[in-house]
Amino acid sequence: MNYEKDRKILTDVDGVLLDWESAFDAWMSKEGYTAVNKNIYKQSKRYDIDQELADQLVKTFNESAWMGFLKPLRDAVPVIDDMLCEHYHFEAITSLSTDHWAGELRRMNLERFFGRAAFRRVRCIETGADKDDILREYDRGHWWIEDKPENCLAGLEAGHRPILIDHPYNRDFDHPDVQRAENFAQVWQIIKTA
Repeated sequence: MNYEKDRKILTDVDGVLLDWESAFDAWMSKEGYTAVNKNIYKQSKRYDIDQELADQLVKTFNESAWMGFLKPLRDAVPVIDDMLCEHYHFEAITSLSTDHWAGELRRMNLERFFGRAAFRRVRCIETGADKDDILREYDRGHWWIEDKPENCLAGLEAGHRPILIDHPYNRDFDHPDVQRAENFAQVWQIIKTA
């Protein structure tokens, strides 16, 4: 068995491992904004604000100290611990920011909940950036865990096996080659039985 290839799992972070959405809502409330359309991914529509303003607010949030303190999403911590015991490891690809210190906070936050051994690499790309090119850099066939349908399709196009983490904002997406999981227990079950 090739542990580097067969046991490496590619994963997004926000909406998969960490609860970005709740933290962003709390931060936006502090900034005087209220979500008017919950269950929508696009923040301009969620908050009924201009797209340029929404993009700037997300970037400001992603480069703030909040990135060091996001809480884990659902059951990610105990299940990933189980996966580590079976010699799986993770490589995170996150559209957080290219700001060095935001990236360091992201790494510290992941390390705090999942431990140092969980992530061999955390790749931070520009806020909101597409992941098509970066996913093509990897040998084909990795599991790819994501919450954004477009990025699942990018992973599929790059030859990976996408698993979509279920959220209200992605429930209208359906593709025969993208498996859906409500939580990490289901992710683990999909991987174990493949």
